[in-house]
Amino acid sequence: MSTVLFISITLIIFIADTVNAGNFGIGVHSGFGVIKYREESSALGSKFKADSSQNVVISGISGQYSFQNLKNFYANITTDWIYGLNGPERWKDGSKHIQTTDMEVFGQFYDFRLGYKNNLTGITRSENDIYYSLYLSGGWDSLLFKRNKFIWRGTSIAERNTERIAFWRTGMGAGTGYKMGKWALDGRLAYAYYPDIRIDNSSLPQFTFYTWGNVWDIGFGITREITNSINFYFGGSYSLFEIRESRLLQKDSVQAVYPGSRIELIAGMLNLTFVF
Repeated sequence: MSTVLFISITLIIFIADTVNAGNFGIGVHSGFGVIKYREESSALGSKFKADSSQNVVISGISGQYSFQNLKNFYANITTDWIYGLNGPERWKDGSKHIQTTDMEVFGQFYDFRLGYKNNLTGITRSENDIYYSLYLSGGWDSLLFKRNKFIWRGTSIAERNTERIAFWRTGMGAGTGYKMGKWALDGRLAYAYYPDIRIDNSSLPQFTFYTWGNVWDIGFGITREITNSINFYFGGSYSLFEIRESRLLQKDSVQAVYPGSRIELIAGMLNLTFVF
C-alpha cells in the first residue's frame, strides 16, 4: 500500500512542479456512504451464503495534466481510500443461520487514465455548453476485510480473521456534462475488467485463491465554478464489483474455495479542484 501511495503522490507533485499554468489540476475529494457485501457458493456441497452492510468514509486525491502539444489529450491519476465503520456479517447454510461476525473493511484504489476531452459545438447557443471526455485506464485495487467476534451456531469463538483481495485492472470510461454559466450538470460511466484477482485468507494460510471479475461505476452531480481556478462538485456515486468464484482447492484432507461475491458501494461525494 505505502509503495503505491508514495509513487502516486510523487507523480502528482512532479507533474505539478513541471507543467505550465493552466495545464494541471489537483482534486481532493471525500464522501460518505454504505458498502454492501454478499457472497455464496455450493462448491463444498451445501449452499453457503453471507451478507453484510456497513457505513464507509471515503477520501482521495487526483491529478490531471493536459498535454500542450496534443490538444485535448490528458493524463490523470486518481486515488481513493474507503474506511468501513464496522458492521455484522451473517452466514447461512441454505436457509439456516449458522454464523455471525463483526466485519470491518478497508479499500484502496489507484487508477491511471489517458484520455481525450472536448466540447460539442453547433448544438446549443454557446459552443461550450456541452462537453465530454473518453479515456482508457489501468491500475491496482485492494480490499481488506477484518473479522472478529465469531458466533458459530450460537457459541462465541475467540478468533480473528483477515482476508485480502488484490486486483489488477484495465478499463475505459466516459464523462459528459452540460454547462450553464458557472454551473454544470456532470455525469460519468466507467467499466473495468479484473483479469487477475488474488485472495489470501489468514484462516486458510495454505491456500491462495485466484479468480477474475469486473466493476461498473456511475456517477452524477453538479459542478460550480467558484473562481477561474477552483471548482466545486457535489454528487452521488455507485460502484458494483462482481468477483467470480475461484476453483476448488485441496491440500491433504482440507478443501476450500473463494465464493463468488458481489460488492456495492453507494456514496455521496464532494470534490474541490484547483487548476494551476
